[in-house]
Order: sequence, then structure tokens, then C-alpha cells
Amino acid sequence: MEFRLSDQIKQLLMGLFDSIFGKTHKIDHDFFGKMIFVGSKVPGFSDYFECRRLFKPSNKFIEIGIDSDISGPTEKQINFYKSIEDNYSIITNAITPLIEEEVGNWKYFFTIFDFNNEFKPVYLRLPRCESKPIIWEIAFESDHEPNHTFNITMKDFEAKEIFIDG
Repeated sequence: MEFRLSDQIKQLLMGLFDSIFGKTHKIDHDFFGKMIFVGSKVPGFSDYFECRRLFKPSNKFIEIGIDSDISGPTEKQINFYKSIEDNYSIITNAITPLIEEEVGNWKYFFTIFDFNNEFKPVYLRLPRCESKPIIWEIAFESDHEPNHTFNITMKDFEAKEIFIDG
């Protein structure tokens, strides 16, 4: 015996589900592509979009979190993302000593020889970019520590903090 729900019951259940959990809001952004909004019915400062985009410096896709209200990313955020791609070598040069110092606490004489081959960017978190300096985050995976993610907090293009997760 096969059990089927009528279209009316399906609509009722979907409406109930949406009212409890909120309807998923998706947009197709001109620059960032397909994006999913993560937020509540009441707009808040913790609302953001999730997406994936080809990251030019690595020529691979990177996960991105973009702090935003439901209207989507701003031109300032797009321009800042582009500046991250354009200044990636400056950024990695700023990050290198921070990683070497932290990892050097448990691996003696740890040295990064070729950042781009040793560390792969996997995540980027963009703030609203409404004030200076811009505090943002970037995360890397590495063959040096395959079970860890290296999360770096940046202040503009200056590396400020490292958190190694894993």
C-alpha cells in the first residue's frame, strides 16, 4: 500500500514548517552568485549570507560568509573582497609570521617555505565594511596539520590573531 499526501496537506505542512523555522531566502547575486540568507525574521546585526566563489589567488572555490541584511552584499563589500584578491601576497606575508610563531610552540623550527603551496584558503568572512579599519577573517587548511584549520583575524591587511581549530 502506497501512502501519498494530497497537495493541500503538503502546502499546509510546508507553511507550518516555514512559520516555525523561517523560509530559506536565496538570491542570485551578480558578483557572489547563489547565496543563502542566514538570519531571523527580526533583522539583526548577526544576519549574514553564505556562498561559494572562485578565489582568484588559489584558483579554487572558497566558502564565504558575508555579514548583511536580507538586501544582500553592498558595493563596499564587493570592493573589499576584490582588494583581498588583489593584495593576497601582502596578506599572506602578514599571516606567515603569526602561523610560524603559533605552530612553533609545538613544532620546533617550524618554517613556511611557500605559503601558497603549503596553505589553502577555504573560508572568508566579510564584515559589513561600514567603518575603518575593516576587521575580517580568513581560514586555511594545510598539509602541515591536516586535521586543523588555521583561522586568522585580520585588521585591514594586518594579521592580528590566530586560532587553530582541530
